[in-house]
Amino acid sequence: MTDLSQIAKALKKKYTSSRIAESEKDKLEYISTGNIAFDLISDGGIPFGFSTEFLGLSQSGKSLYIQQIIANAQSKYDAVGILADRENAYSKPMGEKLGINNSNLLVAKPADIPTPYDGFSFIIDSIKLVRQHFKDRYIVVGLDSVSAFSKDVDLAKSDSGRKAKAIHEGMRELLTYIDDKIAIVIANQVTYKISIIWGDPKTSTAGESLKYYSTMRFSLEERRLIVDPAQNNEVVGAWLGIECMKTRLGPCHRACYLPVFYESGIDPYGGYARLLAHRGYLVPKNKSTFKSFNSVTLQYGDETVNEFKMESFLEKHPELLFESYPEFNPNYTVTIEEEEDEN
Repeated sequence: MTDLSQIAKALKKKYTSSRIAESEKDKLEYISTGNIAFDLISDGGIPFGFSTEFLGLSQSGKSLYIQQIIANAQSKYDAVGILADRENAYSKPMGEKLGINNSNLLVAKPADIPTPYDGFSFIIDSIKLVRQHFKDRYIVVGLDSVSAFSKDVDLAKSDSGRKAKAIHEGMRELLTYIDDKIAIVIANQVTYKISIIWGDPKTSTAGESLKYYSTMRFSLEERRLIVDPAQNNEVVGAWLGIECMKTRLGPCHRACYLPVFYESGIDPYGGYARLLAHRGYLVPKNKSTFKSFNSVTLQYGDETVNEFKMESFLEKHPELLFESYPEFNPNYTVTIEEEEDEN
């Protein structure tokens, strides 16, 4: 076997981060998304050491998930939170409701970070200062969102490509500061091209930049409102469709559906029954109404389960609580594609 230790030692004098790959951590550390199904399709949640992008339309849960991930990182890893809140989406009461420790969160509001340069400078300066005071502290960074940055030229002037170029440059610089105890989560908006007849009219801010710099990319889409018949059909939440469009850490294009409730936020067990049905472990009592989110009842052998009561059901059936993405079961029932066609 070739011994590269002396070569690595010599290189380290000039390239301080260089090392033999064997010395890398065997297991990555992840921040839970707060939802079991979401964690499973992403092989653990949001990884430290990389950049993750959330892409979606308005009201698709991007800001909510960034804030929930900050809260979860603080809770499990005592992480310092850094939030570039260009969309002015953060409020202290809502943050506390999600579990954020506001005394352990650095926030920049829209007036302080008008351009991409300002936003990335705030993030990089914050990381450097935290590292000066707490060398080994975990850090979770939220950028909400790249779409909200202003132009760096007069409003009346053309800015074709300038914002995309600025975000390219910002990401290139930011990546040099990401170590195995820093997680970056970035929100990006879906917009529509004008006068497109053929092809996909959807596009996103910053051109192709975030696609290349993100290790994981998730598409978030509101699929159906949740109404409560007991409250005169009041809208109490929404079903979100989430797809892992890109990951360098596992299989791409895994997907799940999960509910978000306006009062209580993210349900840890929400959507898990649908993932189990998709993988063949539960059988919807009525496939057509279940696929269209009009039915909540499934079968497990002779037992009936309500998908909104999965926590108590899993206490009785721990064999259905998977630690990794469940292998396909031949008892095939509902596919993600069938669910999309129904809607």
